[in-house]
Amino acid sequence: MLKISNYSLNYARQLAAGRLTIEDFLSLCRKMGIEGASIHLNNLPEFSTGYLKRIRRAYLDRNLSMSMFTVSTNFGRPRPEHRAEFEKAQQAIRIGMFLGAPILRVFAGSPPDEPGRAEAFERSVEGIRRVVEEAAEAGMPVGLQNHNHGALCRTGEECMRFIKMVNHPNLTFLLDTGQFAGSKGASAEASTPDMRSAEYMESIRITAPAARHVRVKFYNPRPDGSEPYLDYDQIFNILRGVHYEGWLDIVYEPGRGKGDPGEDIGTAMPRIVAFLRSKAQCRA
Repeated sequence: MLKISNYSLNYARQLAAGRLTIEDFLSLCRKMGIEGASIHLNNLPEFSTGYLKRIRRAYLDRNLSMSMFTVSTNFGRPRPEHRAEFEKAQQAIRIGMFLGAPILRVFAGSPPDEPGRAEAFERSVEGIRRVVEEAAEAGMPVGLQNHNHGALCRTGEECMRFIKMVNHPNLTFLLDTGQFAGSKGASAEASTPDMRSAEYMESIRITAPAARHVRVKFYNPRPDGSEPYLDYDQIFNILRGVHYEGWLDIVYEPGRGKGDPGEDIGTAMPRIVAFLRSKAQCRA
């Protein structure tokens, strides 16, 4: 049965400004009647054991599941910079395990420049393999996520080739519906014409059988909660076709492509949740 999750990074500005705490975020999730919440490492104000105990208990008290823990890594950087990326991933493995996350999200990263893409791809494979091995020792599965027009894993083919090259059973795929090349909502500028005209839906078809977590992007939700940038009728048909029954983790990036800040999350999120319920027949 498909389940809906909300993502802490949706409230990054409120959290950073102290207008919202992680406990408040979890309470919002509970009020929306959804099943889970995912957290980004950057949204935690501290990593102490005492604080993490509080957050774990907050999940329990609100009858929520930890759907995913996420860290932003970039192993496309030169090798001398990999130590900092690996240490960040190690911290995320520890925290994710403590909070009971079923999967840790990572990025392959981006090349320093387009001519160096092939070498950066190989560097990143090495870096992610090391993270995956470390996570395997702890018992934490790792999910590689597709990410934006300029990144190393921007198409379905690149994602599957990357996973094959890492060649480790602890690595799986984490599908972001809005970040494949060719999507209007994908961040960063397309470096080549073929990436600008890429078919994002084909990348979703290629990777959906491997997906163990799905992030559903929304930018400018219509009155019924649907998203004009993404064809969710087709996307849900693809997910049903591969019998996906995991999380639908909402990622709200308001106003992308409109030149304005977009709709407030407080009014947009209830419509998004209702839309996902109607399309995915999620349990209430």
